[in-house]
Amino acid sequence: MRLIRGWERQYAPDTARGLRLSRASLYRAIGEEEGLGDRREGEVRISNEGETRITWKPNEVISARMSREISERDAEGSRRRLQELLAAEYDDPELELETLGVDHWKIRQNTKIEDSELGGPYLFCLACEPSTKAAWERLRAALPGRYDTWTVTDELDALNFEIECGIKRWLALNQITRHRIERFRGWVQYSYDSAPPGIQLDQLGSSDLISRWFRKRRKYEDQQEYRFAWNLMSPELEDMPEIIDVELTRTGLGLFKPWSPPK
Repeated sequence: MRLIRGWERQYAPDTARGLRLSRASLYRAIGEEEGLGDRREGEVRISNEGETRITWKPNEVISARMSREISERDAEGSRRRLQELLAAEYDDPELELETLGVDHWKIRQNTKIEDSELGGPYLFCLACEPSTKAAWERLRAALPGRYDTWTVTDELDALNFEIECGIKRWLALNQITRHRIERFRGWVQYSYDSAPPGIQLDQLGSSDLISRWFRKRRKYEDQQEYRFAWNLMSPELEDMPEIIDVELTRTGLGLFKPWSPPK
């Protein structure tokens, strides 16, 4: 399997003599501004449901969390307004409403929870090598325009080993002697349109904490992304930095060969 990577010249491995690894939360923070991050990737959503009674007064705006007594002309208009209001308040367009009676609904939603305490791995991302000019143009349009240098890598086991050696060197240089590294890699799945699926709170396990960073919205599927992920844990370091720069050996640098797009 051959994977390519776009770089700004100053960050290319042969210039930097290594790689810059970013926390997954940083990719999410980039958001949609640079055409790279998905502001919803990695979100943890918990499935829940409840009931509400609402009647509308004309032109009145009221919090969806409060009790309501407002009147509207027709039930369908009331339903649409309720859905819009709840979606805006919870930043969640995927709400299901089941009519139980006049102005009485059951609401099902996948509520986003605060996940800053759950941590996140360091990521290194590449993309499937395009074999045609059309595939290259789709990939190029899906990635930031600032990339002016491209490399190709086809020895993934060796790449994983070399980067992990660089991570351990970084830990040693920072005098972190006790640590644990969890490693993962695989293709990103473009499996939802607007918000990640929800799970029951008691089903949230360690595998979900990593797999959530391997999902994006379908609008990003032209990126064809493959990710390496490393979870670093150490009792000697309270807060891991957002970015770490790891040195690579000559062998590691040689895994990134120059690449040119198909004509």
